[in-house]
Amino acid sequence: MASAPTDRGSSRLAPSLPFSSPFRFQREARDDILGFITRWAKLGGVARFDSRLSVAYLVTAPEGVQRILQDNNRNYGREVRSTAVLRIVTGDALFLSEGDKWRTQRRVFQPAFHRQRLAGMTAAMVDAIGSMLERWEMFAARGGLFDLSAETSRLTLDVAGRTLFGDDLRDEAERLGRAMVDMFVYINHVLNHFVVLPRFIPTARNRALRRAVRDLDRLVHEVIERRLANNSGDNGDLLAMLLEAYGTDPLKCAELRDNLRMMLGAATETTAVALSWAWYLLAKNPEAERTLRHEVDSVLGARRPTLDDLTRLAYTRMVINETLRLYPPAHAMSRMAIADDEVCGFRIRAGAPVIMSQWVTHRSPLYWQEPEKFEPQRFAPERSQGRHDYAYYPFGGGPRMCIGDRFSLMEQTLALAMTAQRFRLRIDDEVVPDPVFTLRPAGGIRAWLERVSAPPVLPQT
Repeated sequence: MASAPTDRGSSRLAPSLPFSSPFRFQREARDDILGFITRWAKLGGVARFDSRLSVAYLVTAPEGVQRILQDNNRNYGREVRSTAVLRIVTGDALFLSEGDKWRTQRRVFQPAFHRQRLAGMTAAMVDAIGSMLERWEMFAARGGLFDLSAETSRLTLDVAGRTLFGDDLRDEAERLGRAMVDMFVYINHVLNHFVVLPRFIPTARNRALRRAVRDLDRLVHEVIERRLANNSGDNGDLLAMLLEAYGTDPLKCAELRDNLRMMLGAATETTAVALSWAWYLLAKNPEAERTLRHEVDSVLGARRPTLDDLTRLAYTRMVINETLRLYPPAHAMSRMAIADDEVCGFRIRAGAPVIMSQWVTHRSPLYWQEPEKFEPQRFAPERSQGRHDYAYYPFGGGPRMCIGDRFSLMEQTLALAMTAQRFRLRIDDEVVPDPVFTLRPAGGIRAWLERVSAPPVLPQT
């Protein structure tokens, strides 16, 4: 067999797509991004696209993902084009900042997500989930369909309001949800078209973007104003930390506004998407749903959960892990190589974008048995031994791993457990993902409820 072609040094050239037209590349990505990157990945764990103007890489081998996100992460910065587009809606927040600025912002945010702080958030999360379930009692009484995706968005906004911002944001769910969709549609459009009309031209898409950014800015402004008016001091939440870090006139601080806007989106969107898919998968897999319910009955009975219960809800956590494997809210991520590098024996050229796809790696038969099957037990400790850490990376990895991963997992565990105490969700429709920035269920999810028990009682104090 002939050896693979080589470039500089001993590094090989990664196998390439059989076409070199950037227009075809963009068209195929635009028409079916999940199918396109899946086909591209069949070339190998490191694959490339070559045109006369540029080269791009797709890295799906866990060893390669680890090289980029962790082992040699300083050589990989934010990918230029996607960063420029995202900056339109997030500004220079933690998500996009680099170098010393990123490290400074990370130090401000980090204490809000320490384990001790998370422990103090448990009661607030439980209260928010309890409020949602009280509302679901009305849905169950009517017996009709309700919009599950809208409900998960409302829940995650309520949790974020109570725990991170010390505010009641439930009435803002519709405004925030509309703003997020409009921003994602705009981002997706710009990333998938070479020619985009300038934002000052009043197209429907541009107007929707301006309205979305304006609505988010207004919401952030209102949250800050309410906190300052209440003069409530240091509540120990994220907002208090940010207000202290950004000085005496927070209403005029653009970086504070950008970070609050980012956190409103990050703390709501990805967890809402994950919960929607978790309930969908449980509804479609009755045996898994029964196993989860049995665990909840044995661990909690009729009482509300506490922080100490989280480690005991092991199967519930496996359900969440398996959901994030099959439907990772972030289905792909990108970086740019600063200098030449070698990944899995293949050369990565300086200045080239490098795409990694959780969707592909999480569903690859190279790393998972029966990868399309919903099987929470695959995350049991005895079956996880020997699995590469980056065969599963729904929250990214390395120093820039999502700062809110434990927050999200805690919220999801509590939500699934408390819901199982009262209701069984039924979903008749088959739902497919719509990868508009996050992996939302296309068209939302329509569900109906069956009661399984009386509402849980409060724990004895």
